[in-house]
Amino acid sequence: MTVAGGREAPAGPPAHRGGVPMTVEATRKALAEVLPMLRERAAQADRDRIVPHASIEDLTSAGVFRLLVPRDSGGAESDVADFFEVIRDVSAACGSTGWLASWFAVHAWHLALFPPRAQRDVWGSAPDALLTAAYAATGHVAEVPEGYRLEGRWSWATGCEHADWALLGGMIAASDGSPADLATFLVPMADLRIEHNWDTVGLRATAAHDLVAVDVLVPAHRALSFAPCLRCATPGQEENTGPLYRLPLPSMFAAAAAAPVIGMAEGAYSMLVGWLRARLGMAWEGLEFGSDDFNSARLAAASADIDASSLQLMRDMRELTQYAEAARPIPMAVRRRIRRDQVVATQRAAAAVDQLFEHSGGAVIRTGNAIEQAWRNIHTTQAFALNDLDRTLAMYGAGELAVESQAPMV
Repeated sequence: MTVAGGREAPAGPPAHRGGVPMTVEATRKALAEVLPMLRERAAQADRDRIVPHASIEDLTSAGVFRLLVPRDSGGAESDVADFFEVIRDVSAACGSTGWLASWFAVHAWHLALFPPRAQRDVWGSAPDALLTAAYAATGHVAEVPEGYRLEGRWSWATGCEHADWALLGGMIAASDGSPADLATFLVPMADLRIEHNWDTVGLRATAAHDLVAVDVLVPAHRALSFAPCLRCATPGQEENTGPLYRLPLPSMFAAAAAAPVIGMAEGAYSMLVGWLRARLGMAWEGLEFGSDDFNSARLAAASADIDASSLQLMRDMRELTQYAEAARPIPMAVRRRIRRDQVVATQRAAAAVDQLFEHSGGAVIRTGNAIEQAWRNIHTTQAFALNDLDRTLAMYGAGELAVESQAPMV
């Protein structure tokens, strides 16, 4: 099949393996064997602007994409802290692959909030089905007797070339035409056209192309309003009663956006330390490279900042799990703090990578260098709306002062 621009489309998503129920322990064990291969493929993925099908197969077999899928649907139904740690490890090996894996896993969690019939549409015949998403309501939605008709373009659909289904954001209009309800619509990728226009500075292999819908009918049971996801009272909880599905959508999205960034920073640090150790004994201004106290101090500062970011976010992930397991509502103050920590911790980690990059010598500025790639990837993550530092801090500060905030992602 030929797509926009005359390029040949990929043959399609890799064959799924039937969904053997997974555990977090089994996923960690399998992932340990996969990580070296992801690391080896990172440069090629960046050049080709797509995560290799082999990596998707490896992560599928390891169960990474089913970490947040309900047990009854063949998933691990892990807690959010375990998810965070696994995604961090994947991202340390390859930033683009980690970003894609994080969102594929969280999109599956989002599907678990949909009406049970919609979940069966996806997982009933393909437990390893992958979901991309484009949540910005840029396309047109019309309510019809059969459900909804979608028309238009949706951007930033991460990993769409590997996906079986898409979650598309859209505004449902009232009878007078005014916006009435923001919703997410579940659409088979076979009903959409991919427009290959993802050509970016970083996260190149995430292949977050545009999706185009032309008169696509979506049955009513494949639509989910945004509001119940904020209240933690969704149709999917009728069957998915575990703690994982009592969490607010913004907090889960915060985890999905933050875990890859921390992993990328940890990966960049490890690569640089290995590279510097290999240079021990090289002379610079009469000193052996390894005896440069300033260089050692920069490493120490960067490692402290990356550790601080990881620890800050892991505290939040564990606290989310504790509230959910106790079936207690998560206070808005905690939800605001999680969003605050997400943007502050990821910015701190990105700044640490800046310090590493700026003092690593000329070799790291060459295109294709693993540290250069990590630097590009981590800065690209900071351009996403969910990582907007000023808006998020303003939202948090307003909450501390009991000032009403219009920020929706809390």
